[in-house]
Amino acid sequence: MPRIAKPSRESSARRACFRNTPRSSKTILIASNSEPMQTTSFLTETIVSTDAIQQLSPLIPESAAELRQSNQAFDASGSWKGQVGIAQKFLTAAPLVVFDLVALLSCFYLTAALVTLSTSYTAHSEFFLQGIALGVIYLGVGTLLGLFPATAVSPVYELKQLVTASIISFLLILVMNKLLAELSNLELIVALLGGGLASLFVPLARATTRRYFARFRWWGERVIVIGSGLQGQAIYRFFDRAQQRGLRPIGIVDSRFCEDSEGTMMEDTTIPYLGSLAELSRLSKLTFARWGIVAPGGCDGLDMSEVMRCTTILPNIVILPSGFMLPSLWANPRECAGVMGIQVIDHLQNPLARFFKRTIDTVGAAIGLILLSPLFLLIVSWVKIKSPGSAFYGHKRIGRHGKTFKAWKFRSMVKNADAVLEEHLERDPALRQEWFRDHKLKNDPRVIPGIGNLIRKWSLDELPQLWNVLVGDMSLVGPRPIVAAEVSKYKDMYPLYLRVRPGITGLWQVSGRNDTSYDQRVRLDSYYVCNWSGWLDYYILTRTIRTIILKEGAY
Repeated sequence: MPRIAKPSRESSARRACFRNTPRSSKTILIASNSEPMQTTSFLTETIVSTDAIQQLSPLIPESAAELRQSNQAFDASGSWKGQVGIAQKFLTAAPLVVFDLVALLSCFYLTAALVTLSTSYTAHSEFFLQGIALGVIYLGVGTLLGLFPATAVSPVYELKQLVTASIISFLLILVMNKLLAELSNLELIVALLGGGLASLFVPLARATTRRYFARFRWWGERVIVIGSGLQGQAIYRFFDRAQQRGLRPIGIVDSRFCEDSEGTMMEDTTIPYLGSLAELSRLSKLTFARWGIVAPGGCDGLDMSEVMRCTTILPNIVILPSGFMLPSLWANPRECAGVMGIQVIDHLQNPLARFFKRTIDTVGAAIGLILLSPLFLLIVSWVKIKSPGSAFYGHKRIGRHGKTFKAWKFRSMVKNADAVLEEHLERDPALRQEWFRDHKLKNDPRVIPGIGNLIRKWSLDELPQLWNVLVGDMSLVGPRPIVAAEVSKYKDMYPLYLRVRPGITGLWQVSGRNDTSYDQRVRLDSYYVCNWSGWLDYYILTRTIRTIILKEGAY
């Protein structure tokens, strides 16, 4: 996420009304006592209530132009620095992986040797292959349990995860032996005793590895503490002493030097003060920091609205307890120096997640175009019969980073659609008001009789946008692609729209579609961007099938 623009005076005044309950542009998931929309499906309402999120003030950049320029500048000149940050994570995890496996396999092979020497059982060569399988299984289970690199986790929690991963790995080896061949008594004894030894020695190896490698400057991920109060100073000192936890504090930033609870200034001169929050974007790129710890305690002057805007540049944010409500769809509890915090996750900053999404888009669009080609031919022929002219219609839309492109559709309207529309709007003021409000009409006079209504009702007119997905203009799932005239309706949420590619389907399409107001569409699109993940895309895709079949909100 790029550097954030300074908020306007009007926006600051509006946010002042919500000073006691700031909201994060990354995190929107709250309960509402208001009645849900009757047109919103039950499954969708369990994820997001548009009535609830309409009460939130978005904490996002005010200038769309600056956001776009910052994104492009970062992509061009800062990508290698992002790679350095990822390399830090890899270097932090590598020693832990190596010595975990050394301890685990040592327990396995040592147990096998001792059992065969002290009993009448005979060792067999399959133990070597079973050891390799055990190591592979442990890596998979450990990754799922967050053991690599397990940055900043509590040693107690890490102990629990290490023991769990070790036991599960040995149990899966037993299951594998049972399924592939007959499970021998020797293999059962080795797995049980080896799992017990691993539960003791793998955590010991992990603790020793952390303590040894903490002395090297290349090991560990860098963190910036936000908040110069007593809590922020204590957090900095803690991680500076406990570098074996994998976090190396660089310094403290704040909106200003603020007074602590005793009314004194920050006196610990050993803690580097890096500057203001406005410098956080530059500092994170300069120092390769990927972590930020927000510590508002003892710092009443810290503006949490400004904090949540500026920290979007950091992939990993931990927010310590405060009087502010900061929920998130993808938030995780995180112990931080004995204090419970909330780690806020922005999946859009994960290059692997973005690559996976783009891969799914490309493969899905290619398969869709091939399988649906007979349907394409049928629709093209039908449209040409009903209304002479091209069967396709390209309309300029705004895409990621503000780039314009032509979104392709099957033509469902008559050739002189604009003139027909203007004629009807002139005759019917109520129709003009509906068009101005929603940019859609329930009874659109431009639609080709028969085929037009049919393909719009079943959303078949949007199938050519698979080509837009294939060439990278759109995504299978994303915000609804908008035209230039709609930018003003997005207001201060427009920069969120620019972060992603618009989609063929999206949260709006499975949340009532045309039965929702335009403001609700904007909120749903913004919620999607703030809380994006592969799981949310998967949910929307499955919901889209039901929406099309039941024709929910279509006209």
